[in-house]
Amino acid sequence: MLARLALLLALLPAAAVAAPWRLDPETTVSIDVPWEGATVTVRFLAPTGTIEFDPERPEATRATVRVSTLTATTGVGLVDALVRSPDYLGAERWPEIVFMLDRLTPTSKQTADIVGRITLRGVTGPMRFSARVVRYGPAQDDPDRFEAGFDLSGQIDRTEFGSTGGLPEVAPVLPVRIRLLMHSQ
Repeated sequence: MLARLALLLALLPAAAVAAPWRLDPETTVSIDVPWEGATVTVRFLAPTGTIEFDPERPEATRATVRVSTLTATTGVGLVDALVRSPDYLGAERWPEIVFMLDRLTPTSKQTADIVGRITLRGVTGPMRFSARVVRYGPAQDDPDRFEAGFDLSGQIDRTEFGSTGGLPEVAPVLPVRIRLLMHSQ
C-alpha cells in the first residue's frame, strides 16, 4: 500500500509530493473468515491513518493505519457480537488494531512488498503485505488534488495474538485485505 505510494510519489512533481496526504473515506480493511464452506467477511469501518514521506528517500516512508475493533461488522448482528467478543477481537478490552509500516520495497512499477508491525489484542507482531497500485493521478473532480490507491494483501495468524475462538473450525491464519485510497490535500 504505502510501498506503491512511495514509488509513485517519487514520480510526481515536487509540488504534488510535498502536499500532505489523507486517507480517503472509501478506504477499506477486511478479513476473510472461511466458515462451513463459505467466507464471512469482517469489515472494519472508518480506518484512519498518517503518512510520512520524503521524496528524496522513499525507503524512509512511514505510515500508521488504525481501525476500531468496535466497528468490526459482517452485517449480521449476532455474528458481529461474536467477532467482537473476548475470544476473537476482544473489542471491549482492545478497542483498536494498529498497523505501522516499517519498510517498503518496490518490486516493480506497480507492486511492492511492505513490512511492518501490527498490534492486535495488545500484542505487537510482524506483518507483511503485497501491494498493487489501483489508482494514481489527478482526481476526476479536482485536478489540483492527487489521488493514489493500493490493494494490499497479507495474512495473519490470529492465535499469535491470543485470538483462539472457534478453533479448529475457524482457521488460525486468515487473509487480510486493505484497499488504501488516499489523496493530497
